[in-house]
Amino acid sequence: MSAKGNLQVDPLFIGLTRPAMVMGVSYLYFLINMMITMVGFINSTSFWCFLSAGIIHGIGYVICLKEPRTIELLVAKTSRCMRCKNMRYHGFTNSYDVY
Repeated sequence: MSAKGNLQVDPLFIGLTRPAMVMGVSYLYFLINMMITMVGFINSTSFWCFLSAGIIHGIGYVICLKEPRTIELLVAKTSRCMRCKNMRYHGFTNSYDVY
C-alpha cells in the first residue's frame, strides 16, 4: 500500500453529508440567531437589533466555512460533558467524588 495522499472526493458525497444551511450558516445557528434578535427587538423596540443580527450572522458564516457542523458539535459537547465543581482538586479531571 502506498500513501500518495491523492484522496478523491465525489461532490455528490459532500452534498449529501452537509447539514441544512441557510445563507451560509447551519440551520440551528440561524434559528438561535433569529431568536436572540427577536427577543432583543421586542425588548428594545429598535431596528438596530437587526444590524447586530447581521454581524452575528457574519461571525457564524466565518465559523461554518471550515466545518458546517461546528455549532451542532459544540451543543452536543456542552450538553453531555458537564464540568464538575471539584475539578481543580482532582487534577482537572471530571470526578464526581464528594471529597
